Amino acid sequence: MVRSDPAVTWDAAPTGRRGRQRTYSDAAIQTCLSMKVLFGMALRQTTGFVESLLRLVGLDWTVPDFSTLSRRQKTLAVNIPYSGPKGPLHLLIDSTGIKVEGEGEWHTRKHGGPKRRAWRNVHLGIDEETLEIRAVEITGNHIGDAPVLPDLLSQIPLGEEIGSVTADGAYDTRKRHDAIADRSAHAVIPPRKNAKPWRPSPPEP
Repeated sequence: MVRSDPAVTWDAAPTGRRGRQRTYSDAAIQTCLSMKVLFGMALRQTTGFVESLLRLVGLDWTVPDFSTLSRRQKTLAVNIPYSGPKGPLHLLIDSTGIKVEGEGEWHTRKHGGPKRRAWRNVHLGIDEETLEIRAVEITGNHIGDAPVLPDLLSQIPLGEEIGSVTADGAYDTRKRHDAIADRSAHAVIPPRKNAKPWRPSPPEP
């Protein structure tokens, strides 16, 4: 992915200013920190993990150390580029679970015993036409799908028109429909099996 996108570079571009230059680009720091959050690792574990991934794909790039990640994460501005077509956005919302091996997993495989595992939920908002990821949230498995929908919608700029939001029945709650309506979008959500008609909202004082 890094090689195929000319806009993404691992090394920092020269600033033309005096003094010490940065070694790693924001994209490199963002990649490492994304792995840290996704798998719930400490910074030092993240460094080793990313280094292993680079070796697996045949890249001999250096990896930011603990101090660099710790310092740069305080000022990193994360941008998700988007080059979709003009017109209203039709957003697809869904989530998936990712298993994260807990501490002592290697010891468990070698000596047996109960396994300690943790899960992370990855909530995604995808452009229906281009399949580009427009919004993402990562939570623990104690957070359901529906409560995250407003956070996903908030990642779409207010000036961008949303035509529709498509999701499964887990999102069929009044608050989620209201959040979609607040963006002047049409909700494409099947009713739940135990769904009942909502009472009209009382008039505001």
